[in-house]
Amino acid sequence: MRILIAEDDKDSQKLLERILQKENYEVVIADDGRMAWDIIQQEDIRMVITDWLMPQMGGVELCEKIRREASSGYVYLILVTSKEGKADLVRAMDAGADDYITKPFDKGELLARVRSGRRIIDLEQAIQEKNRQLKVEKKTTERLLLSIFPEVVAERLKQDSGIIADSFEETSILFADLNDFSSLLAQKTPIQVVELLGRVFASFDRLAEHWGLEKIKTVGDSYMAAAGIPVPRPDHAQAIAELAFAMQEEIVRFDAGIEAPLQLRIGINSGPVIAGVIGTAKLAYDIWGETVGTAAQMEAYGLPGSIQVSAATYTLLKDSYVFEERGEFYVKGEGTIRTYLLVSRK
Repeated sequence: MRILIAEDDKDSQKLLERILQKENYEVVIADDGRMAWDIIQQEDIRMVITDWLMPQMGGVELCEKIRREASSGYVYLILVTSKEGKADLVRAMDAGADDYITKPFDKGELLARVRSGRRIIDLEQAIQEKNRQLKVEKKTTERLLLSIFPEVVAERLKQDSGIIADSFEETSILFADLNDFSSLLAQKTPIQVVELLGRVFASFDRLAEHWGLEKIKTVGDSYMAAAGIPVPRPDHAQAIAELAFAMQEEIVRFDAGIEAPLQLRIGINSGPVIAGVIGTAKLAYDIWGETVGTAAQMEAYGLPGSIQVSAATYTLLKDSYVFEERGEFYVKGEGTIRTYLLVSRK
């Protein structure tokens, strides 16, 4: 440990330096308080032994300045003086001194006070390291929360332990599924399947983030995303349509190492949903409602390489996009609905 001695008397300097160096402390010398302050600003000093009366800046003023302005960790301060009155002791402690020793000092007492200071310094550094680790852990936890939940939901989770549930009247929901996934399973090892899905879904995550949309979850080879939650947006249908185009363009770039190229079936529906956080041991952000079920049906009965949308989504997009009418399908909970294939932008 490095100890700074602030002392204008050369004999006292040499005596303190000799005592401390015999105990294997590294010693730095300053002839007055001003020089000591300059050294503290430039070097890593954790303990200062300072005389009370010095030119330029005295020991009491030095203590006050260190406590007021030093920012690089705690500095343990020992004031050495010939003053013995209780008022002087109180003044020294009020100035920020940690300890106080009178001249002429006893070598054993001085070293005992230095060892006591070192224990406090070690404890303070251990606390600093623990705080640093806690900050790292906090950042890791926050990154993990943001990887699972939307940012606004993650903030609510940190502040509120109650139930998180919201209704959203205007949303668009997308389901995307790899066509003929069972054939892919038959031709690949489990590791190869997981690696491929990981790359595919990672690319979809990047696209969803680019368009400002929310990935809800993946189930098997199915990918679910939403627009208009948890932050409402008037262009939810357009945003989800652009994501669908981007996903179809992205999937053809993947080389799955099989005879047939990868293809997606994508289904989209628009309407109201309920969103919230469920679970105890494993929390999840999910959405529910007939809008979600219909979007899933749009995907399930879609065509490979196509984007099938409901009449609700078609109504929102027909002025800006080109569609082909697909026909009518029966959807549980909604009855027969008309569907369309989203072909291109106008």
